[in-house]
Amino acid sequence: MTTIDKIDQELAYALEESEVAYWSKYYQVNAPMKSFASVIAGAFAGAIPEQDILSMNRVIGLCIRQPVKPAHIDDIIRFYRLAGTRRFFIQLSPSALPDNLRENLHNKGFCYHNNWVKLWRKANQPLPKVETELTVARIDQQQAPTYGRLIFNSFDWEDQRLVSWLASTVGRPGYHHYLALHQGQPVAAAALHITGQYASMAFAGTLPEYRGRGAQGLLLKTRILDAIEAGCQYIISETAEEKPGRSVASYRNMRRFGFEEAYLRENWIYYVS
Repeated sequence: MTTIDKIDQELAYALEESEVAYWSKYYQVNAPMKSFASVIAGAFAGAIPEQDILSMNRVIGLCIRQPVKPAHIDDIIRFYRLAGTRRFFIQLSPSALPDNLRENLHNKGFCYHNNWVKLWRKANQPLPKVETELTVARIDQQQAPTYGRLIFNSFDWEDQRLVSWLASTVGRPGYHHYLALHQGQPVAAAALHITGQYASMAFAGTLPEYRGRGAQGLLLKTRILDAIEAGCQYIISETAEEKPGRSVASYRNMRRFGFEEAYLRENWIYYVS
């Protein structure tokens, strides 16, 4: 059930556009893998065809600022076909969803895949206590390889080139990066991206053997406090939808820190022939 009625339409647009602002910075000409990006019908389309990872091959912000015609959907399909992507998805925000878009996507060969949840909180809300023996460090480009390696090792990915891809945003404008340390050793990492009054909780990961020890709570609190100090009014995140029988740790962490559901974002998948 969406809670889009609880937030202003312009704020709903800003939630999507803030994600585009930080995610698009991974798609660079000098990326370690073939990387493609385009703006189609006002939406960001990013493709890394050598990685069959949907989060890296997706369209964000469709219908936010301009209407979408069937020809625009054709343009999106053409972009991914030319890039060489095997599959991708379009993420739909209910704040700008025309009645016939699902039908048009279905007619073009898309299928509903799943939902992600968009989360937000006002910056000035109270924060919970974090009890952990871990400490946190703010890092610069010197520690970029450590950050990239730690995020890579936190997920079930295989291509080692992703290490430098993940590290590529360290030191870039708007970005802030962090490591959580256990006795001086990095065990978790996270990123923050600031665009005006909006702060996005970007990549985060913890090594499997250190999960449940407060690393992400510490990193969340540190990033929120840094966003407040920078003058941000809203903190934004996104994660998988939690369902009965399927617990999502990142979702539960966000809720504990005062994040509310803004809306569910539908993911419509396309398999490129």
